[in-house]
Amino acid sequence: MCTLCEKHEESIHHLFFECPNALYIWSWVRQSFPTSHFSNKDGLLSFIKSDDSPLVKLIKLVVITFSIWMLWRMRNYARFQDKIEVSRAISVIKDLTCLVGKSSKASMKNDMMDFSVIKFFGINTHTGNVLRPLPVRWEFPSPGWVKINTDGAARGYPGLAACGGIFRGSMREFIGALSVFLDVQTVLVAGFYGVIYALKEAQKLGLTNAWLECDFALVCVAFTARTNVPWMLRNRWNTCLNYCGKIRFRVTHIFR
Repeated sequence: MCTLCEKHEESIHHLFFECPNALYIWSWVRQSFPTSHFSNKDGLLSFIKSDDSPLVKLIKLVVITFSIWMLWRMRNYARFQDKIEVSRAISVIKDLTCLVGKSSKASMKNDMMDFSVIKFFGINTHTGNVLRPLPVRWEFPSPGWVKINTDGAARGYPGLAACGGIFRGSMREFIGALSVFLDVQTVLVAGFYGVIYALKEAQKLGLTNAWLECDFALVCVAFTARTNVPWMLRNRWNTCLNYCGKIRFRVTHIFR
């Protein structure tokens, strides 16, 4: 005979899913999470595995764990000591869930579902890190300047590689472009070659105001810290630096 309800034969399924005390607790759990419905073990597993934020997933797991633990504790107390009122059991489950939620660093979504859940359990908001938006766009150069965008790529590390560049004026007009097959190289070497060939072309065009822009941060830094330059390219790189020192030149990094 069930120790809690004293009406039905006791079994694991009855104790955790059919006993009036269990039904009352699960009803309270469903009310804690809007749009949640379950009535058996399979539904309970689906409830835990649903697509929620890390914080709500943790709260669900904790609530289910403490609810099962409390039902078993209520059964043992009723058999060996005094009965635990179901309202008291729910209060303990809620307090323990709140304690775990407050000590967790899991993040939540910024939506009403998550806010209603954490408010119900008295947990502080755990919003994720708010990233500062970074605009990535092509900006045209000032009058009299030419902007050079370069890039390099390799299919493998190393692998077949190539580099290229494009020249545009202050009115966004097309001035020229280049592409060079590099045989087998690393992507970093391809990035350096893109700048080297582009500056060589800029010298041929007689540019005196050049703005170089590429997405290789190491290449951009190499204009001031030459230690980043691969050894096989250092002579060519020094030639580029010599040319850049004779004209009005700037270099910037742009994200892909």
